[in-house]
Amino acid sequence: WWALHPLARHDPPQHDAAWVRTPGDAFILAKLKENGLAAAPEADRRTLIRRLTYNLHGLPPSPDEIVSFVNDERPDAYERLVDRLLESPRYGERWGRHWLDVVHFGETHGYDKDKRRPNAWPYRDYVIRSLNDDKPYSRFVEEQIAGDVLFPDDPDATVATGFIAAGPWDFVGHVELPETKTDGLIARYNDRDDMVSTVMSTFQSLTVHCARCHDHKFDPIKQEDYYRLQAVFAGIDRADRPYDRDPKVHRVRYSLLAERKSLDERQRRVAEKVAAVSSPELKRLDERLAEL
Repeated sequence: WWALHPLARHDPPQHDAAWVRTPGDAFILAKLKENGLAAAPEADRRTLIRRLTYNLHGLPPSPDEIVSFVNDERPDAYERLVDRLLESPRYGERWGRHWLDVVHFGETHGYDKDKRRPNAWPYRDYVIRSLNDDKPYSRFVEEQIAGDVLFPDDPDATVATGFIAAGPWDFVGHVELPETKTDGLIARYNDRDDMVSTVMSTFQSLTVHCARCHDHKFDPIKQEDYYRLQAVFAGIDRADRPYDRDPKVHRVRYSLLAERKSLDERQRRVAEKVAAVSSPELKRLDERLAEL
């Protein structure tokens, strides 16, 4: 299983070709030579700005932008072009689409009723914002898998957990069918399977859902491993979750909700004590009072 081997550093091949400017170029040239191929000629400036703009923004450059770059004689003209395109909000919108495709994000549930998701957009905007803010990838991963637990003071981290619920959802199987019925239970297991497979395929490039029914044939994933992973998501349900964009308001609300949870628990214990000392006579008096 070569794909599971630890990463190793390799020294780049040595070449005297002028276009080898990075270690990656050296590896590419070695493969070209190995297969009897030659490198394509360097693109002219008009081609270069079109390629780069389509790549980073998904849109063509304007005629004025093309003329400006073609006539820019500064030695760092290309670097300036790259910086300008990366600084634009169009960059996050373009590349955010790639990430949303990976996590099969949708603004409707899918399945037969395909109901709208009016509150799916905050996660979409979170992805765009993260790319435009150049958020570290490690933080990007942590926020989407368990942001509300790891970073409770950051409202963005709560929104990020929309990753887990971004995929299709069987409205009929979850809402119209109870878990006590076979079809309802199947729908819930399918939903957990979607969460597991999305997390593993997105962050590990590894398919594990085959092991739901048998040990994986082509990767060392046992059925036992699969159900251990599914247990991580067994207690999760999809729902609209309130949050506050303002971090200060978010922290106050989080603190008050924690305090309320504690008070609710104290009230429950008091109610249990009251119920324990009640007598049939008190019950009859309560019923009489209710009648009056």
